[in-house]
Amino acid sequence: MAIADRMQTSVPWSGIRPLPAIRELGLLAEKALRSEREGRVVAVFESSFYAVVGGQWICVGLPHLGSGPLHVLCERRPLCWPAIGAAVSVNRSTLCIDNRPLATFGDASIWRPVSAVCWTLAGLQRGLGAVDESFLVGPTEEGLASAGCAQRHEKLTPLVAIAAPGIAALDRVITNALDGRASVQTDRAELVTLIGLGPGLTPSGDDLLGGALIALAALDLSNVRDLLWSAVREHLDRTNDISATHLRTAALGYGAAAMHAAIHTTISGDVNRVAPALAAVSAIGHSSGRDGFAGALIVLRAIERHFACDEQRPPAFNRI
Repeated sequence: MAIADRMQTSVPWSGIRPLPAIRELGLLAEKALRSEREGRVVAVFESSFYAVVGGQWICVGLPHLGSGPLHVLCERRPLCWPAIGAAVSVNRSTLCIDNRPLATFGDASIWRPVSAVCWTLAGLQRGLGAVDESFLVGPTEEGLASAGCAQRHEKLTPLVAIAAPGIAALDRVITNALDGRASVQTDRAELVTLIGLGPGLTPSGDDLLGGALIALAALDLSNVRDLLWSAVREHLDRTNDISATHLRTAALGYGAAAMHAAIHTTISGDVNRVAPALAAVSAIGHSSGRDGFAGALIVLRAIERHFACDEQRPPAFNRI
């Protein structure tokens, strides 16, 4: 009888749910999972968790997170959701937590940002004009999205008021670099005040700087990007580890797919795609996408001013 009971209560093999498949790996996550074997979970949320694998941060989550350089996108939520401190291991093409299989990535596609299209000053101006019609920021909106607007509200929110000197310094550092002038120490000091500024997992000041770094890399302005990053990287202790990781990733030229799309759409002047691109970037986080795109807009407006007396961008920018 005991044997019969065990047979009746056992789960038949056909009823075991297969492991979820990882549908997509960001290029940095893919490199970590292909080359490293061990790591640890460092942060856990309802629909995602962060782990450090061989020194590289990855973010495991569901498809609604969207494509990004650190993302590991599972088709559904794995059953064995981890706790902070859980061991991460890679067994061939299976991601494991505390030696239990979590998901498989053998057939995962690899996400990489698409190279920016060639652009002209006229196209950039069209794109910025379309952005100004669609990227509307209310007078009480949280975050720093208003920093990217051509026309800003006279009455600043408390956060924008605190950030204003750093925002102005960011604009001057980029403008001076484009014009071949050295940045001044006071501007570099003001830039630092943006790091860790604001609430949330990735503070608004960090998102603003990250968007600027991504835009500079997308436009192949690595010298300006490196100058900005040199002012930021020694002060990452002002923010949390996750946000610092996203800033380091932005310094490599990588961010959320929606951010890349919004930047590329703007510089190409594809006005019909601007509104959908802005809607997608605005859906990132609570205000992270809009804060990041505001940083990108500071860069794009500085570039537009720099080349405003030319009919099109100079030959040095033929390949982006």
